[in-house]
Amino acid sequence: MRYASLLLVLGFATGCAVRYPAVVPMREQQFRSHDQAVALPLDQEGRGEVANFLEHGGNRFGRNAAPDAQAAGHKQMLDALAAEGNLKIRASLATPDFCAIALPLCQAAPILRKRMAVTQVIDARNRQPEVPDPIAVCDDEYCWIFRQSNNLLTHLVVVRSVRRLQP
Repeated sequence: MRYASLLLVLGFATGCAVRYPAVVPMREQQFRSHDQAVALPLDQEGRGEVANFLEHGGNRFGRNAAPDAQAAGHKQMLDALAAEGNLKIRASLATPDFCAIALPLCQAAPILRKRMAVTQVIDARNRQPEVPDPIAVCDDEYCWIFRQSNNLLTHLVVVRSVRRLQP
């Protein structure tokens, strides 16, 4: 009986714990693909900058290439971001499922499937929050931060995730 009541108390205590919303920070210059977001759909120059950033392990000023475990998925992502039809999003952002918001992009880039959309993007360079909220989605190593307008993804910055497996 004693253990049952202890488990009951622990269950209530953890169930009532404060849960903070997910946040994606805009990283320092070295760990983001661009200082200013690149326009979508990606042209050759923008794609080259993002690809170079990914090839150097998310270090824009890195000299040595780093192996990318998700290289095939990232290539699909860059291909998808070059097509204007993949940039359409739903008007409602009331869901945390990124694919429910950006279905065409998820269909073209399976690396984003079952990923959570985050609208809390903190950028210390801004005096006030961006309107409308950026939409971020993170894979295992990087966070893809999109600006939006008129139900379209319009700009992109890729940052190295603070939660990545390797430093």
